[in-house]
Amino acid sequence: MSSIETGSLAKGTTHPRASTSQELHTRPPSKTVKPGRSTQKSGPRGNPVWRALQLAEPMTPQGLLLACKRRWKPALLIGIPAAVLAAAAAWVLVPAYYTSFALLKVASTEPRLVFKKAESEQSFDTYRQTQMAMIQSRFVLNAALRRPGISELETIRTKAFPLEWLEENIVVGTYNSPEILKISLAGGHPEDITKIVNAVKDAFLDEVVLADRKQRIARLNELERIHSETEEKVRQKEQRVESLAKELGTGDSQALSIKHQMALEQISLLRREHARVRFELMRAQINEQSVGAAGVEADLPVLLGSSPEAGVALGASPGKSQAALTANRITQLQALISRYEAQVVDQNHPTLQKYRDELQQLQASTGSVETSGGEAHGSRLDILKRQEKLLAEELEKYSDLVKNIGSSSFELELMKSDIAQISKVSDQVGSEMESHRIELKSPTRITLMQEAEIPQVLDLGKKKKLTGAAGIGAIGFVFLAISLIEFHSRRITDPQDISQTLGLDLLGSLPAMPKPLIKFWEQPKESRMALWNNALIEAVDSTRSILLHDPDVEQRRVLMVASAAAQEGKTTFACQLAGSLARAGRKTVLVDFDLRRPRAHELLNVPLELGLSELLSEKLDVQTVLHSTSESCLSVIPAGRVNEAALQSIAQNGADWLFEELKKEFEFVIVDSSPILYVADGASVGRNVDGAIMVVRSHASRLPAVAVACERIEMLGIDLIGGVMVGVQSNLSGYGYSYDYHYGTTSG
Repeated sequence: MSSIETGSLAKGTTHPRASTSQELHTRPPSKTVKPGRSTQKSGPRGNPVWRALQLAEPMTPQGLLLACKRRWKPALLIGIPAAVLAAAAAWVLVPAYYTSFALLKVASTEPRLVFKKAESEQSFDTYRQTQMAMIQSRFVLNAALRRPGISELETIRTKAFPLEWLEENIVVGTYNSPEILKISLAGGHPEDITKIVNAVKDAFLDEVVLADRKQRIARLNELERIHSETEEKVRQKEQRVESLAKELGTGDSQALSIKHQMALEQISLLRREHARVRFELMRAQINEQSVGAAGVEADLPVLLGSSPEAGVALGASPGKSQAALTANRITQLQALISRYEAQVVDQNHPTLQKYRDELQQLQASTGSVETSGGEAHGSRLDILKRQEKLLAEELEKYSDLVKNIGSSSFELELMKSDIAQISKVSDQVGSEMESHRIELKSPTRITLMQEAEIPQVLDLGKKKKLTGAAGIGAIGFVFLAISLIEFHSRRITDPQDISQTLGLDLLGSLPAMPKPLIKFWEQPKESRMALWNNALIEAVDSTRSILLHDPDVEQRRVLMVASAAAQEGKTTFACQLAGSLARAGRKTVLVDFDLRRPRAHELLNVPLELGLSELLSEKLDVQTVLHSTSESCLSVIPAGRVNEAALQSIAQNGADWLFEELKKEFEFVIVDSSPILYVADGASVGRNVDGAIMVVRSHASRLPAVAVACERIEMLGIDLIGGVMVGVQSNLSGYGYSYDYHYGTTSG
């Protein structure tokens, strides 16, 4: 973060941690609650580590990439050997097999010779997928294993469950085209797998493809059977129609209607004639009874209802009335015979022949009557009886004929309708039968394209893929594991983590030192170091300005620069802050209380001996351990040679007398303390400071550790002023125009 961004924190006139000098030394440990932080100690929510983890960035791909970026070098150093080992193990352990395959061609549309049918692309895809599933079905695989010689193969004999093994290893897919199916199998015995593939192919062709053709043949046979049955029904009904036509004398519906009408008319005539003859017969019978009885002459006029002359006349000419009846009947028979001969096709029809015979008999009887010149009254009665009998027989015969014509004509029409319908069905079946018979000659939709051949070369494709996958997977696993470990370490990567997550005031951010090989072609290394040095000084000066603009600056003269762990930029910032205060005209002293790993003397170019350790252990004068620097207002007390006496003195009273002496001579005392979490010296010294500044290093300091360190400082009653981030990546081009300050660096 640039100095402009940090300078915005100096706005405002009141610091949240402002306190009087008396309060600074007498306040209890829990006197102040920092906004955004919690001092509760009951339950996990009072734990600062828990709160820091809750507020930290959740796991995201960007966060993992950033974690990988921070640790890509160790990940690469571990991942490359792991990838090599994994690839080598895969190459050794994964066997190489031979692969044998057969090819089948599936036509996109069903091949037909004459009758074409539209096939959609979707139906072809469905058909192809169905055939692929059929090849891998247990029905086909069982048929393949049952073929001669397959079960004796070593590849099959060594398997406990050959069907399951074949079902798992047989591969069916397309080959360079959607219309070509590939049946492949991999194994260590090339001859065996070739025979197995061919067996599967043959079983599929026989059990599925040829079975479909057999179904077509069976359907054709069924159609032929149905066609024969319908033809037989038509023939039977036609024979029945022919029989009815012979029986009725015609098969024409119109002729049958005329014949039926004529029969009805004849029945009407016969009924009238029969009634007349019966009347004549009754008169003759009465007459005969009158003649045979006594007093016929007396009673005859009464019986006849006429005069005796009429009775004489009737008795005198009995043959004349009989001759008239016979002549009338002859005329009727001649008319009937003429009409029947005109309408009926069969001129020898039984009914027509009966009429002819009756006509001949009447004509013969008429001649005998005329020859005899009259007969007795009894012969006329006999003739009337015969006529009445013949007429009754004729009437019954014509009645039966009318009934027969009605029922037979209805049956005839029904037969003709049935014949038409059955003939239509027979024609459709015959058409379908002929189309099937023709299309049976067309080729099958699935044809063999290539038999499986014995492979000669091992198939290393799968082995190479698995080896490459093992290597890539190993290095990927290493990178992912390190990224996860690094991400869960919760390193602080952004200055906002100090203010938003930890709840500290961000006092400033120091730019990271430029890497030697980044954009070396743009500017020389010395120029970039000079830019970084200027940016560092400007950032520290911004932090100094914030501290000096605090209204409680007079009560914060002793400042401790702390960090949670080592190597987080604590000493560098302490030296730079002390130098910045000195440049501002404030008389400042830097005390190096990091006795175990002192570095302030190196940065400020002063000797290590005669420092704090000697002062505390040998009770020397403070002036003897003060070392001057190039800045007139800056003095340094180095750590000296650490000894047990100095450590005991710090543990007992925190060198409180030293701070009282230094505050009399200097405006600011900057304390470079030891890491808070690992050494107790910082806590002992903290009892004598007015405030503490927490230093964190970007991409190095861990959020839980910093949160615990901040909590420990507040538990000691130390006023935690804010935090400073060291090593922030920033653009240095804006710091080209600057003064030539330097402390512990080369200004160029």
